[in-house]
Amino acid sequence: MRTTSNTKRLVGIGALALSTALALTACASQEQAESGTTGSGNATYYKEAVAEAKKLASGKKLDGSLEMLGLNSGAEGQTLQQLYKAFTEGAGVTVKYTGSQDVSNIVQSRVQAGSPPDVADLPLGVALDYAKQGKVLDLSAAFGDELTANFSQAVLDDASHDGKVFGVYQGFSNFMLWYNPQSYSGPKNPTSWKQIADWTTAQADKGTPVWCAAQNAGPASGFPGGQFIENIFLKKYGPDLYRQWGEGTLPWTSPQVKDAFEQFGAIIGNDKSVSGGVAGILSTPIATGYNGLTASPATCQAVLWGSWTPGLIGATAKPGENIDFYKVPATDPAYADDELFQSSTAVGFTDNQTTKTFLQFIASTPAQTYLASLGRWPVADKNVASSVYPSKTLRKIAETYFGTSKTNLVVGPNSLADSAVEAAYWKGILTYLQNPSQLDQVLQSIQAAQK
Repeated sequence: MRTTSNTKRLVGIGALALSTALALTACASQEQAESGTTGSGNATYYKEAVAEAKKLASGKKLDGSLEMLGLNSGAEGQTLQQLYKAFTEGAGVTVKYTGSQDVSNIVQSRVQAGSPPDVADLPLGVALDYAKQGKVLDLSAAFGDELTANFSQAVLDDASHDGKVFGVYQGFSNFMLWYNPQSYSGPKNPTSWKQIADWTTAQADKGTPVWCAAQNAGPASGFPGGQFIENIFLKKYGPDLYRQWGEGTLPWTSPQVKDAFEQFGAIIGNDKSVSGGVAGILSTPIATGYNGLTASPATCQAVLWGSWTPGLIGATAKPGENIDFYKVPATDPAYADDELFQSSTAVGFTDNQTTKTFLQFIASTPAQTYLASLGRWPVADKNVASSVYPSKTLRKIAETYFGTSKTNLVVGPNSLADSAVEAAYWKGILTYLQNPSQLDQVLQSIQAAQK
């Protein structure tokens, strides 16, 4: 169970991963240029968002302005402000938005001083802490019918506490297995993780490393490995145990967690399986460490990472030509449609009509549709058609992860663990890769951090 002090979830870990996760920029920009779009969204969708804001504000006495703090600055922050402009035009409320990767600490200081922002977009685990303390609005009571109409129950459950929804998603990042169609020699549309593991071993025996798996991310080094491990875990042991692991009720020393580490180590901890060997992936920065997938010639064939991967690689990534993806195959077929995600969630701290109306607006299908048309990231609203996205990569992600009612989106340690556990987790991955014989000690140290 997290305490108030645990809301100091430092940017070096969770926020770094999230900031990167919301950056399909290079890939999307290239595709938008090819399709004639500019990234400014669709004018019709903008007008519909404005009309929705006007409708929601009708008959209400709203304040002239609203303060919002969030994780996203730069281009990502500008995308959100385009959405908020529609709210301002329709509802007459100016949204004063400030983006900072240190938002968790800023909000904590403001809450402690008794002057919280009206709305804050926070890492999911941090938002959950505030919900447990009763410091954020119950959105189920405020506009629950609209939430259930627009979002799957699984998505709402992940932003709920005691059956009450506390947050609204503005963007999602999913995890998948990226590959280069021009060089990939693995199984086509694999249906089991064993197929991937067997292919990796066969290629290693031939002297061909399959994977790019850079782990160097400064103070957050190791977090890509954590996301790899969690995909293995979820696809073998299912969403219930995965959630328990994230919440701390399934110990890090459990046989299931140890097994997921060992499966990860059998692939990524093998010099013959990763481009550059284990020492190479530990020293290579994530900013360039996946470029080998689309290099000429390619130096690896596969990457298991988030939907931001093409944007991180940059101009050499040409979707549909030298980069594509499929869902991470499951060890247990029963969990084939369970998918982990990473996202922030917007929560309300001030209990007034202005805050409630704003949150209801960004949760609405017209607002989510306009946000999707801006081409920055996928949205979770199940009513948003994939054709809205200007990028074919985003369209495929939307169709794969949001276009079917079968997909069950869940969260675990990458979203729910507190900062002390996360730090021990990422450090433990590096230690394990350097010396696999220390796995038991690694897991014990992470468990100790949780206590």
